[in-house]
Amino acid sequence: MNAMPNNTPCSPPQRLLFAAIALVAGNSAMLLLLFPHARDLFELYAIFAVVGWLLVGVPFVLAFPGRVFAHLPWPTYPLIGAAMGPLALLLIFAALFALQGRIREFSLAHTESFWPLSMIVSTVSFVVYAGLLRWRLSRRGPVGE
Repeated sequence: MNAMPNNTPCSPPQRLLFAAIALVAGNSAMLLLLFPHARDLFELYAIFAVVGWLLVGVPFVLAFPGRVFAHLPWPTYPLIGAAMGPLALLLIFAALFALQGRIREFSLAHTESFWPLSMIVSTVSFVVYAGLLRWRLSRRGPVGE
């Protein structure tokens, strides 16, 4: 058997896989919250979540080795996750205005429903990501391998 020994670092592809799984978990939580009242909005919110993941989540995952987050106390995970969602949303809105050539008109008016959902998706996603990292880094291989 090719079991990995304890504390073997997670490679960038493994961290990206864990982050993708975590994004699915975050979007699933959002779907549960929106269902059945605003199910038609789920596609729009999910697109924003994926774009936010690409703008903030992927660079974050690639910038920090897995062991940095695997050893933090659990209460810090929801705090980090809750901060990442609004940051991603702010970057998305700024990019949208910039792409339209209207960056001077940048406004967050009428975006109030996006902020709580961004926090929910990112918090669930980051807690799942950190849990996967902790699981991966705590695996122990048989002695002698």
